[in-house]
Amino acid sequence: HAAARAAQYFLEHFPGETAYAYKANSSVFLLGALFGAGIRQFDVASLPELEDAATLPGATLHFMHPVKSRGAIRRAYHEFGVRCVSLDSEDELEKLMVETGYAKDLQLFVRLSVPAVNSSIPLEDKFGADPRAAVSLVQATRQRCDELGLTFHVGSQTATPDAYIHALGLVRKVIVEAGVVIDGIDVGGGFPSRYSAAKPSPL
Repeated sequence: HAAARAAQYFLEHFPGETAYAYKANSSVFLLGALFGAGIRQFDVASLPELEDAATLPGATLHFMHPVKSRGAIRRAYHEFGVRCVSLDSEDELEKLMVETGYAKDLQLFVRLSVPAVNSSIPLEDKFGADPRAAVSLVQATRQRCDELGLTFHVGSQTATPDAYIHALGLVRKVIVEAGVVIDGIDVGGGFPSRYSAAKPSPL
């Protein structure tokens, strides 16, 4: 019930689109509560998550792990109808083109690496293109998709909104330097909150 209330509150007050990160908790009870509250978009990071989330009626799935196998790309596009995916390299862009048959209806989000400001679990060294190198990638991606976006993840369990301010500043810089039209920005990471002093689980 608490999860449903939180989801309803978020949907009513957040001015953008809302997607639930499947990897956070895929309990059927929690998913049922979120679905009942109105959540219809889900961020999946693996093929098993995609297969599971695809059972939700009317759900829109976003495959936002920036590195995917060719088989996962093929199944996501041709079998599950996924159009929204992320990438952080030219190699990944080429994989997406080949495995979707050079589809023209893709929504491609270039993932930027952004500093983890006061984040317990930083991700900037794991995924994302360096903002300086991302300019050419953004330009190349713009030519290959129907909709282009930028995405970032400020890290898990951040404790300050400054992380988002800094990340959005980098997004703006990349857009200006690339000189292209951006259709959307995907904001990743937990919203700032106070956490206990306990060390978070690596899982």
